[in-house]
Amino acid sequence: MSLRSRLASAWKALTHREQMESELETELQFHRDSYAGDLIRQGVPPQEAERRARVELGSAVHQQEECRESFGVRFWDELRGDLRYAARQLRSAPGFALTALVVLALGIGASTAMFSVLHATLFKPLPYEAPGRLVTLRELDAKGNFVWNFYADIREWQQQSKQLSAIGYFAPNRGYLETPYGVYAASAPLVSANLFSVIRVQPILGRGFLPDEQSPGTSKVLVLSYSLWRNLFHSDPQVVGKTVKLDDDTYTILGVMPGGFEFPANEDRAQVWRPVPITSANEVRNFSTMGFEVVGRLAEGATVASAQTELSGIQQRLAPLFRTVMQGQDGPSRVEMKTYLDSLVSNLRPALLALLAAVSILWLIACANVANLMLARGIARQRELAVRGALGAGRLRIVRQLFTESLLLASCGSALGLALAAVTLRVFSKGLSSALNVPHEITPDFTVIAALLLLTLLSAALFGLLPAWLAARAPIESSLRQNSAQAQGSRRRHRLQQGMVAAEIGLSLVLLVACGLMLKTLFALRHVPLGFRTDHVLVVEPKVPEYKFRNIDVSQAVYRPLLERVQQMHGVQAASISTVMPLRNTFDMMFMLHGSRSNKTTGENGSFKISAKMKAVGRDLQKVLGFRMAEGRFFNEQDTPESQQVAVVNKTFAKLYAPEGSLTGNFTLSFGKKEEVKVVGVIDDFHQVGVDKPAAPEIDLCAEQMQPGDGLYQPTMQAHAELAIRTSASPEQLMADLRRVMVDLNPDLQASEILTMDQVVEDSLGSQLLAAHLLEIFAGTALGVALAGLFGLLTYLVGQRTRELGIRMALGAQRETIVAMILKQATLMLVTGGLLGIALAWFTSRMLASFLFGVSPHDAWTIAAVSAVLVTCGLFAAYIPARRAAQVNPLEALRAE
Repeated sequence: MSLRSRLASAWKALTHREQMESELETELQFHRDSYAGDLIRQGVPPQEAERRARVELGSAVHQQEECRESFGVRFWDELRGDLRYAARQLRSAPGFALTALVVLALGIGASTAMFSVLHATLFKPLPYEAPGRLVTLRELDAKGNFVWNFYADIREWQQQSKQLSAIGYFAPNRGYLETPYGVYAASAPLVSANLFSVIRVQPILGRGFLPDEQSPGTSKVLVLSYSLWRNLFHSDPQVVGKTVKLDDDTYTILGVMPGGFEFPANEDRAQVWRPVPITSANEVRNFSTMGFEVVGRLAEGATVASAQTELSGIQQRLAPLFRTVMQGQDGPSRVEMKTYLDSLVSNLRPALLALLAAVSILWLIACANVANLMLARGIARQRELAVRGALGAGRLRIVRQLFTESLLLASCGSALGLALAAVTLRVFSKGLSSALNVPHEITPDFTVIAALLLLTLLSAALFGLLPAWLAARAPIESSLRQNSAQAQGSRRRHRLQQGMVAAEIGLSLVLLVACGLMLKTLFALRHVPLGFRTDHVLVVEPKVPEYKFRNIDVSQAVYRPLLERVQQMHGVQAASISTVMPLRNTFDMMFMLHGSRSNKTTGENGSFKISAKMKAVGRDLQKVLGFRMAEGRFFNEQDTPESQQVAVVNKTFAKLYAPEGSLTGNFTLSFGKKEEVKVVGVIDDFHQVGVDKPAAPEIDLCAEQMQPGDGLYQPTMQAHAELAIRTSASPEQLMADLRRVMVDLNPDLQASEILTMDQVVEDSLGSQLLAAHLLEIFAGTALGVALAGLFGLLTYLVGQRTRELGIRMALGAQRETIVAMILKQATLMLVTGGLLGIALAWFTSRMLASFLFGVSPHDAWTIAAVSAVLVTCGLFAAYIPARRAAQVNPLEALRAE
C-alpha cells in the first residue's frame, strides 16, 4: 500500500470511526462464517466448525486490534486513553497539579512574552524583498561624527558604486491630510523616485514614481498606504488619478502600496509617500541644503564590508569639495554602512539579549522545579507503577504514559502562560513601545504561538523524561513489598533532587545579582547631580501644523506670544524659551565654527576651529532651572537685538577650548563673515542627552537677541522651541489651565505636549528603568519558584522520613535537634547553590556592563547582600517543614508505618 493510500485510510478511520468499526466487525465475521462454511461442506458438524473457525482464525479482539494498527488508529486510541488516565491522575493530586501549573505558567509565560518582544524587534522580517540585502549609509567626518548625507554625494555614489546595485534616499516628514472627517496627521516621507525599486516592493494599484516627477512643479503626486486607502477611501479600486489635499496642496494619487508595507519601518502613523523635489539648491554641498537618509541594496556577491570600503573610497575623493563650506577643512571622508535591520535594532539588541538570558534562566528554574515535583511524585507512585509492570507493561510503555502526563501538564501550563504573557505585554505596552520604538502593540502572533508549542514540547521533555525513566526503572519486586526500604533504593533520586534545588538556587542568585546591580544603577542615576533643579518645572513642546506656517516665522507668530501669555499666568514664577531642554532628545544641533581668543599679555589673537552643540535660550532660563554660573554672567535685560551679540558656554567647552585662562570677555565665536558673538559667561555642566552621559561642549545664544535676518535664527528659533516654566504650586495643577490658555491663544496648539521636568528625567532613564523593572519581576519570580522547590523537597523528605524521625524522638532526640537537622540539610543546598550562583553571576554580569552606572559588574557588596537575602529567605522556607518534622508524634509515626 502506498503512503498516500495509508494516509487516506488513516484519515477515513479517524473521521468515520463508527463506520470503520462496523465494517471491520462485518468483514471479520464474514471470514469466520466463510471458513466455518468450508468446514461444514467438508463434513464437519456446524457447532464444531464454528469452534474450529474461532480457534484457527484467532481471537476476534486480537484481529480487530491488528486491523486498527494497520489502519493507523491504534496509536490515537492509546494516546486518548493515556490522556484520560493522565487527567485522572492530575485530578487526584490537585496540590501537585496546581503547583506545577503555576510554576510552568510563570516560566513559559515570561518566555513567551520575551519572545514576542524579540520577534517584534529583532526577528520579525521586514516587509521587503530580501531585506537582509538592504543597507543604510551615513557620512562621517574625520572624527567619526555623523554629518548628514548630501544629495550631491548620493548622486556620485549612484553613478560610481559597483557594490550596490541600487541606491535610494528619503527624508522623514509629516503631513496633514484633509479628509471629510477632518484633518488627519500622517507620516509623509519624501522619497527618491527609485526607492520602491530599491526595496523591491511595488504598488498593488497604479504605479510608483518616475524620475521626471522629482523635478520642481511635477512633484505634486503621492502614493497611499494600504491602511489609508482602506480607511479613508473605502478600498475604492478607482482611487488612482483622484486628487487629495495634503498640507493645503493638491496632490494626484498615483498608486496604493500593499497591506503591511511601511517605510521607514516602525512608523507609528499611516503613511503617504511623495517624491523629493530636486532643485539647484540640492546640488550644493553646504549645511543649508536638505540632508537625506540613504538606503541601498547590495549587489550579488557584495558584502557590507566590501561595499563600505568602496563607498568610503568614493567619499574620500569627494571630501575636498567641502572646503569652501567648511572654511578650508575637508568634508565627510568616510561612509558607515550597516544592514537596514541593524540600523533599527542595533541599540536594542544588547538589552533584549540580556533580558532573553534572564527569561531563559527563569524557564530553566521552572523546569527544574517541576522535574523535582515529578521525581517526588514518581517515588510516591512507585508501587502503582510496579503493579503496572507486573501486569505486563514494558518500561517504554510506562515512560510513554508518564511522559503523556508531563505533556498534558506542559500544555495546560502553556495555555496559562500564554494568557499571562498577553496580560504582561498589555501592562507594559506603553513602556515597551517607548523604550523599544515599536509603534504597534506587541501581542503574541502566529510565529510566537508556534514557538510556544515548541517550548511546550521542550519543557515536557526537559522535566518529564528523566523522572519518567527513573520511575520506570524501579525494581518491581522491592517496590511491591509492603515494608521495602525505599529510602535505600531512592538515595540517588534524593541526591538528584537536592542537586536540582541547588541549581535552582544558583540560577536564582544570578537573576538576583543582576537585579541588584540594576537597582544600584538606578539609585546612582537618581542621585547624579544634574546641574539644574527639576522640582516645580513644566516643559511645553508647542506643536503646530507645519503647512500652516510654511512661509510664516513660527517663532514670532507662536513661540514668543505664547511665552508672553504664559509669563502672565497665575502661579507662574518664571518662564523661558529654549530650543531644547536638558535630557530632551527632541532636537539636536551640532555646529562647526571658529573661535578666537585674545592674549592680554601679547595682544595677539589666536583662531581655531570649534565643534559644539548649540541652542538658543531666554534670559529667564536660569530662574526656571536654577543652575549656577561658574564664571561671568548669564543673559540679562541689557542683551537686546541692538546690543553686541553674546553667548554663554558650559564648563566642558571652557576646559576643551580654553584650558588656561578665562573665556569671559576675551573669547569670540565667529559664525560667518559678519556674525561674531562674545562669550560673557560659563555655566555649570548639564546632563544634556542622558543622566549617564557626560556633558558635551555647548554654546547657548540669547534668544531675545536673535532676529529673522540672523544666520543662526533659522536652524535654532525657527526650527524648534520649547518652553520651561517654574510654578509656585504643583506643576500638575497648572497643566489644565496651561492647556486652556494655549488653545485660546492658538487652536493649532491643542496637540502640544506638556510634561513635568521630573517626568523628563524619569523618561531619560529609559532602558535602565525598563530593564530594572523587568529584572525585578524575573528575579522575584525565580526566587519564589526556587524557594517553592526547596520547601516542596524538604516537605517531601520529611514525609518520607516520618518513621526515622519517630524513632529518633522515641530514643530521646530533642525537637530542637530535629529542626537543626532539617535546617542543616537546607543550608547545605543553599550554600551549594549560592556558590554555584556566585560563580555564574561573576561571568554573566558582564552582559549588563553597558547598562550599569556607578557600580561595577562584580560589585562585592551587591553579591554579598543578594546572597544574604537568598539564604535568609531559604532558611525561612525550610523552617516550616523543619518545624513540622519536630512535631511528629513517635507513636503515631511507628503505628502508621
